Amino acid sequence: MSDFFSTAMAMQREILHAQKARLDAAQKMLDAGRQVAAAQEVTQKAAEANLKAWKAWAGLWGWK
Repeated sequence: MSDFFSTAMAMQREILHAQKARLDAAQKMLDAGRQVAAAQEVTQKAAEANLKAWKAWAGLWGWK
């Protein structure tokens, strides 16, 4: 049979383990959010470059 102190210590370890798991999950979500933001930025720049290229091509053929 365990005493109260041992039980309380085990409970505290479980609470700390759960908190660390929550922090790890939150970090993964933040990292994923950063990756999504970077992908959106690159996609926007690619779209802007594509538009600029089409405008230049249309200007070359006098379709402005």
